[in-house]
Amino acid sequence: MKKILVACGTGMSTSTMIAQRLQEYLSEQGINVTTSQCCLNEIPYNCSGMDLIVTSMKVDKDYGIPTLNGAPLLIGINDDALKQQIKTLLSQ
Repeated sequence: MKKILVACGTGMSTSTMIAQRLQEYLSEQGINVTTSQCCLNEIPYNCSGMDLIVTSMKVDKDYGIPTLNGAPLLIGINDDALKQQIKTLLSQ
């Protein structure tokens, strides 16, 4: 099972929406995932053991784990490319 950390400004509503959309999409693709949520500033304390980090905004810090901007999942623009990128990363 793959693990995804989803982070936004407060670790609540935006990250919840992204996490739900990720779970729905990846379930359809046959990829089992669990998601955890946190605030952006809590990423360093929560990223251990994660396979992917998805944030609500661009993050420049390198956590040693693939980190993607999940904003397209919120607005539905260019989300197909992001979904494909996530699928590829988690299928490795």
